[in-house]
Amino acid sequence: MTRSQNESPGNEVSAEDRRKHLDFVQAAIARMASASSTAKTWLLPVVAATYGYSLAQRSGPVALLGVSAVVLFAFLDASYLRQERAFRALYRSVVAGRATPYNMDNSVFYGKQNGDEDDQREENCQWYNVIWSWSLAGFYLPFTAVGVLIFVLGGSLTR
Repeated sequence: MTRSQNESPGNEVSAEDRRKHLDFVQAAIARMASASSTAKTWLLPVVAATYGYSLAQRSGPVALLGVSAVVLFAFLDASYLRQERAFRALYRSVVAGRATPYNMDNSVFYGKQNGDEDDQREENCQWYNVIWSWSLAGFYLPFTAVGVLIFVLGGSLTR
């Protein structure tokens, strides 16, 4: 009976297994990035329609519908970004040889700062830090501010 590559003395992981595991993690990172981009893409027509309708009909409360859509899409995007950061931390863990072969569980990286001693990059997966990242706050806060402004002014911007 021959030993498989994972059953070698010392439980060494073969280079091919590590490369394949990195491919799987990279694919998950790419899917999270794509989903985040899609969320931003879908938000634009929704916000344009609700804010435009609110201004055309001089109805401030309709703008709240747009603001709620912004909050919903921001939460969805934050979830994708949080998972992407955790998968990036898992990727670095696989590269360093600390991860179990073919393990895709990135939940161990949630809620903490993930940095290696030899790697100064950190992927902070805590909700607070994800929500206030430049890619979320910088994108969604201006849309929220415009919606609140339309609501407060009650559609009087077109008068």
